[in-house]
Amino acid sequence: MAASGTASITPALTARSELLTAAEASEIARRLYGLAASAHPLSGEKDSNFRLDAMDGAQYLLKVVNPGEEAAVTNMHTLALLHVAARDPGMPVQAIVPTRDGQPEFRLDRGEGDCRTVRLVTFTQGILQRKTVQTPVQRRNAGIMLGRLQEALADFRHPAEDHVSTWDMKHALSLKGMLDDLEDGGKRAELCAWLDRFADEVLPDLGRLRSQVVHNDLNSDNIVVDPANTDEITGIIDFGDMVKTAVLFDVAVAAAYQLTDADDPLRAANEFIAGFHSRRPLHDREVALLFTTIMARMVMRIAITEWRAVRFPENRAYILRNTPQAWLQFHRLAAIPSAKATDAIASALSV
Repeated sequence: MAASGTASITPALTARSELLTAAEASEIARRLYGLAASAHPLSGEKDSNFRLDAMDGAQYLLKVVNPGEEAAVTNMHTLALLHVAARDPGMPVQAIVPTRDGQPEFRLDRGEGDCRTVRLVTFTQGILQRKTVQTPVQRRNAGIMLGRLQEALADFRHPAEDHVSTWDMKHALSLKGMLDDLEDGGKRAELCAWLDRFADEVLPDLGRLRSQVVHNDLNSDNIVVDPANTDEITGIIDFGDMVKTAVLFDVAVAAAYQLTDADDPLRAANEFIAGFHSRRPLHDREVALLFTTIMARMVMRIAITEWRAVRFPENRAYILRNTPQAWLQFHRLAAIPSAKATDAIASALSV
């Protein structure tokens, strides 16, 4: 598993495509799935997503993938959902709904250079974690759920599992070129310094770290909870950034999205990490590398979103919706001495 310091900007990050209309989505539901349903557009950065409300009261999510994403990569996401359902039937992931002829996905040809994968899944009921009052129990339960998901995916294999993803932390050094879009030279220097630390401290161990196919994007928009008991996790959604990478990276990605704006933002992340550790124990070396890896993920969150916002000004507000908070959390984390942060993580795992 080699690290890359060269550009690894995947086509899906830059591909421009016309979003489908609600009428087109309803027609796909009727023609391919035999569903009479109204379609309601959902927000997203690059795909056409719709909630389908069927006449019988059932709800579904129709995803029409951006044509810039390779068909094999999208197929990996589809087969991963089927694999998790087989390995852990109680795992709260969306269930694949086959087409009328029994296929888990199909290719929609919309003309020259525009062929898209379409997938229909059950709609996850609940409320996004981001919209709730977050608690230590909720964060711990989210960590447990990630450990459970990793266990279900541990033996999953796919020909596209090693595809190059800009969001894969193996390729974090390639983000240095993206930082040119930051006008503030001081901020560029801050971010580059943490990428350099990641290169020096973490990447040399990459070949010795546990690796497998992982979710790679367990943020608070991809965790669904029960509205009546928001400490209960009722769904893990959006497998669109899946890749084979270090187990440590998957944990760091998720922990970076559990940070708070409190004076001690790491405490919230540690509650999540402790939950994961209780289900799937972290190795000593993974614990030692975790803080620097979380910081590198914060750099990625900022750099990639700033870079994409320049190229998609029409969607700038949506792309940058979380970036001011990310900067605040980045600066508060960076103020913690690394040894102190690592001790705090280790202490949280021993409780």
